[in-house]
Amino acid sequence: MPEIVFDKVSIGYHGNVVAEDLTFTLEIDDFLVIFGPNGAGKTTLAKTILGILRPLKGETYVFGCPITGVCPHKKMIGYVPQIYNIDRGFPATLYDVVISGCYPLLKPLQEIPQMFKEQAMANLKTVGLLDFKDTPFAHLSGGQQKRGLIARALMGPPKVLLLDEPTSGVDMASEIQVNEVIVNTHKTAQIPVILITHDVNPYFKVATKFILMGYGTYFIGSFDEVIRPEVLSEVYQTKVDVVSKGGLRFINVRDVHHDRNA
Repeated sequence: MPEIVFDKVSIGYHGNVVAEDLTFTLEIDDFLVIFGPNGAGKTTLAKTILGILRPLKGETYVFGCPITGVCPHKKMIGYVPQIYNIDRGFPATLYDVVISGCYPLLKPLQEIPQMFKEQAMANLKTVGLLDFKDTPFAHLSGGQQKRGLIARALMGPPKVLLLDEPTSGVDMASEIQVNEVIVNTHKTAQIPVILITHDVNPYFKVATKFILMGYGTYFIGSFDEVIRPEVLSEVYQTKVDVVSKGGLRFINVRDVHHDRNA
């Protein structure tokens, strides 16, 4: 059974439809990349998957349970938000932030079990931040914070990892490190990944499916079905080329900013 199923789903806010008839599945070995211009509905789709937003139409299932229903399995989606604001004066350490990923799995006032404490340390090692465990989270660099949030999302462990633009606001070196953590986690933890991003190039080797979201339209499928110049040019409203170099393929997209909410 697929981990996530969308069948002719419409998404949006208060009747304002962002995308219609979305149909796709997420299998256990999938790495799904969602991309497109700003305001096209990528985060809206993520919130629908998480159950934060109700679908306007269609059938949606997560781990066999309707998204609109009560399902304990929803806690098994590890989520890395696009924005995570924390006051620089707040005394939470990196370890505190990571261990908080287990809180939804605990009963009220339950003491944190030793297995979760051990898992938090293992996750910090996985993302290369074990030496920073006692550092105030707010004092870490942007790239370190992103990797810390991935470690937090891996508490559980989750059955699906969903990341919303995890490399936004970080420098090039940090972006490479975050990308490596995401790809290695998918391979070693053997869990499906849903990644929202503006830069799809680093994921062409690992991605199994793509959803390209435009304004009122979308394209879904494999690399050959979605990563096509005519499709990309239509969505981004500018000329886009798909080029090959050294056996690798790349796209170069000039992001188009529109005054739309999604």
